[in-house]
This record gives sequence, C-alpha cells and structure tokens, in this order.
Amino acid sequence: MSPALLRYRRLILPAGLWLFSLILVSVQSFEKGKSHPSPFSRELTYIIGMPQQTYSYVKDGTINFWNNYVYLHGVREQNLDLQRQSAYLEMENQMLREQARENERLRSLLNFSDAINYKSLAARIIGWDLSVYGQTMIINKGSLDGITSGQAVMCSQGLIGQVTDEPGRAIAPHSAPVLLVTDPMSRVSVVVERTRDRGILQGTGDEDKMLLVYLSPEARLETGDEISTSGLGGIFPTGVRIGKITRMEINPFFGSPQGWVKPSVDFSRLEEVLVLTGEEKNPAPKNIDPKGKPAHVPAKN
Repeated sequence: MSPALLRYRRLILPAGLWLFSLILVSVQSFEKGKSHPSPFSRELTYIIGMPQQTYSYVKDGTINFWNNYVYLHGVREQNLDLQRQSAYLEMENQMLREQARENERLRSLLNFSDAINYKSLAARIIGWDLSVYGQTMIINKGSLDGITSGQAVMCSQGLIGQVTDEPGRAIAPHSAPVLLVTDPMSRVSVVVERTRDRGILQGTGDEDKMLLVYLSPEARLETGDEISTSGLGGIFPTGVRIGKITRMEINPFFGSPQGWVKPSVDFSRLEEVLVLTGEEKNPAPKNIDPKGKPAHVPAKN
C-alpha cells in the first residue's frame, strides 16, 4: 500500500461508507408506484452535481478567456498594422505634397528664366551663412557646371546676389558660394523706378533691410518706391527688382538723403535660384543704325 493511502486510511474508510450509505438511501428513497424521486434524492443529486457544475464553469470560463485573449491579440496586431500603414501613407502623402510644391517653384523659376534675355542655370541651395558678419549661401553648382565669380544670382522675386570666389568662400567643382545683397560687403548700383534717381544699395548684415546711399541731394523719394538694378558695373542686368523703400532719412554726417530698403526676396523661404551665365540669349545685332537697318560696313581694300 502506498504511503498516501496509509496516511489517510482513517479518513478514506468512513468517507467511503458515508458515500455508500447516501447512494443506498437515494436508491431506496423512490416511493413504490411513483415515477419521481423524493426530496431527499433531489438534494443528494444537487450536492453530488456541484463538482460537475464547478468543473463546467471553470472549463467554459477558461475557453472563453482564451478565445477572448486570442481575439484581442489579433485585434492588437491589426491595429498595429493599420498604424504602420497610416504612417506610411502619411509620409507618402507628405512627399507628394513636397514634390508638388517643388514642381510649382521650378515651374515659376522656368517661366522667369524664359522671360529674361540671359542664359541661366538653375541651382538648389544646399547651405546658408546668415550671420551679422556675412550673408552668404551655397548652391549645388560649381566650376564643372560653368559657374564663375561675379555671375548674378536671382529668382522670380528679384535679385539675390552674386557668385563670389575668395579665400574661405571659394568655388568648388560642384558647389559655389553666393554673396547676398544683404551682406555688409555687398554694393549694387540701383535706380528708383518712379523718379529714376540713382544710388548705391549696400547690405547691412540684416536679411530684412538694406541701406540706399549716395543719392542726389535733390532726390525726393517716398516710402513704397520700388528699387531695381541700374545695369551699371556690368555684373547685374538692368531692371532687376531688388526691394522697396520703407523709410527715408537724412544722413547725419553728409546731410544727403538716404533710405532703408526691404528686400523683395524672402530669403527664409528660398530654395532654388537662377545663375546668369552672362551671355544674352538674343544679343542685339551689331552694326545697326538708329533706324533699325544694318549699317554700311566699309569694304576692305
């Protein structure tokens, strides 16, 4: 006999006798001639069926819990998949919107390039230096693309600056620095479109304002007057918009008028530019008289 049976033998025998007695009484509790059990038999059946009911409840609860767990786990996986798909679609949508904006900018730049009478090269801005001591940017075109020092840089909004080539800001094979019109070292010969007064526009190191100096003492300029390039100096073509006068004052040292000019270009939103190669698309033919007819060219002896 096993040790467990030896240990509980005093309990097993009485319990077995009690259970046998209950069964016997239950069998005898049916009254003769009647087909239904007695109340005592019903109570005994209920007591004996309790473990079975408990087992059934536990089994059904376990199955339901497991099914719900598996279902919720599947729902969670589906939710994660939907979140990943949503993030991917949002990123793809953002890229498409950015491409649409870029195409719109390039289309505007192309239209501007067609409108000017100079051969130009489109370039993308890849770097900035907008400190107080220097206002420059880097474009992704260099010497191998035909970029040289002194070439004018502009966009549909107006003049941006010129390509520079100096120590610390040298032209590379695939990139080039551009000196902005707002740089303290920048000087541009300009004309006031309304009055045709000429002056020099110099940078201040602030991308939101420039200073118009060397005006005629008789100049009568007003706030809102448009400023454009004069064409003098041979670097910038004539009539390129630069900015608008925001305030006029008298120079305290020379007594001449001077004005503050807001650039027409929004440098904070600038991404693509045009570099003028300096060659006109349709240069004016030489040897043309004032009436538009070819001038007589003397024959060579």
